[in-house]
Amino acid sequence: MIKLILSPIITWLIAESIKISIRSKKTKKINELWRSGGMPSAHSAVVAALTLAIFFHQGFTPLFIVTLILSFLVIRDTMLRPKELRHKPTEVLAGTLLGLIISYIIYII
Repeated sequence: MIKLILSPIITWLIAESIKISIRSKKTKKINELWRSGGMPSAHSAVVAALTLAIFFHQGFTPLFIVTLILSFLVIRDTMLRPKELRHKPTEVLAGTLLGLIISYIIYII
């Protein structure tokens, strides 16, 4: 049960750390910590991690299906937001893969 909580939280922390590292190298500033957008998409990473964690914990259940549908909506919306907040498809793909990988690693530990 704890893995259901740890997967999205650890994924979010790692995604944001990567994003901060990339931004600080590009801009030489760390004062943009909470700006939306960037590589990888933390939104996509978190929902992917949560969805896979629920699948590992419960299998193919109605809760998994609901989570999967909501994850698709979140991922789609990250690319359809106003231009200054929008994620690029590569950022969304990177975030999704990051979330799946971290959730899998947490599951096998």
